[in-house]
Amino acid sequence: MHPTPRTPVALALFLGALLLAAPAAAQSSPTHGDHDLPTRSDRDEPAPDAHGAPHAQGAERLAFLLSGFEHVPDRPELDRVGTPTEVVGWLNAFLQNPAERTVIRLRALDLLSLYVSEEARAPLARIAAANHLADDHPLDASARTRAQARHRALTALARNEHPRAFEIWREALASDDIQIRITAIGLLRRHAPERALPLLEKLASEDTRPAVQRALNRPFGGTQHAPTHRIP
Repeated sequence: MHPTPRTPVALALFLGALLLAAPAAAQSSPTHGDHDLPTRSDRDEPAPDAHGAPHAQGAERLAFLLSGFEHVPDRPELDRVGTPTEVVGWLNAFLQNPAERTVIRLRALDLLSLYVSEEARAPLARIAAANHLADDHPLDASARTRAQARHRALTALARNEHPRAFEIWREALASDDIQIRITAIGLLRRHAPERALPLLEKLASEDTRPAVQRALNRPFGGTQHAPTHRIP
């Protein structure tokens, strides 16, 4: 059978269609065009959280905020870094890392006071109540850093409205470290003047060192709580 005159034309059209389809097939093939696809690390990167901060970068962003020369982040800034649970976890990690810079560790301690969870309050209470010279101190740090941490933790209890604040301040009055004792005196006078008065009157008769007496004779909690007489 001889081909009709239309056969070459039909064959040419068929071959042309195959040539046009080949690039599209190559691009859709799983073995071609991989260089145009995102890498696995790009596809697996966590989606930004509700505040726009990628979870994987949260700890690094927090470290950057803590390392500022003067600026200390507030709670809204921390909320943009991560959830409360995440941020408290990172702050505790910074605090407990002996290789971390002291300024970062102490600022992490300060910022734990902005949270009321047990994970935030527990380290505040432990450090505020611990003797910084004791071998079983909760921080792996020098005695100087431990003393600084205790002062910061005692003050952080007030900012946190910690339920054990008064108890810990009362116990700190018995510290052999005069600076710890003076810090406790100031906190009790400012934040618990009525309950503190009997304790401080007793201390005034026992510790006659000038620095302690000066701390004891400052007004209670400001002028509205000023004592009717000076404590001897």
